Amino acid sequence: MIWLAIAGSALVTYAVRAFAFRVALPRSLPAGLARYLDALPAAIIAALAGPAVLVPGGTFTRGPEVAAAIVVIAVVAWRRNPLAGVLSGVATVALLRLVLAA
Repeated sequence: MIWLAIAGSALVTYAVRAFAFRVALPRSLPAGLARYLDALPAAIIAALAGPAVLVPGGTFTRGPEVAAAIVVIAVVAWRRNPLAGVLSGVATVALLRLVLAA
């Protein structure tokens, strides 16, 4: 079963990367597909990080992670820079854990 999961993951990874090369060819994409592809990275990150931030271990959290997620969303919306958002979120979690632990 594990080898099937590894093979499936490899196939999906290859298909996604090959599709990116196919899209990079000099021809125009339909507007709807272009919007979809532009929004896909943010949607994937939100789908992976959202449950881990809001419901770790199956119960809602009230820790610094929620505050950091709000800071990340605000910084990315303001600066349009995902790296700045991630760095601000990490700094927020570190600072709140330091303050709340004291």
